[in-house]
Amino acid sequence: MSTIMRTLRNLRKIGIKEYAHQLQNIGDTKAGTYIASDSYGNKYYENIVEELPLRTRWVDYKQQEYDP
Repeated sequence: MSTIMRTLRNLRKIGIKEYAHQLQNIGDTKAGTYIASDSYGNKYYENIVEELPLRTRWVDYKQQEYDP
């Protein structure tokens, strides 16, 4: 879980809708630069400056669960 200051800073940067989406899907709030998307619709983000080491990149999956 993030600190209160980091959470409020991310809320201000990404907005309430994206904030709620991130809490529901990844359980944390992150703000960063959009890097790319793949053919499945997944979005890749990066924030080297403000995130902790080894937590600088993350994926926003298009589907929450895989259904073959």
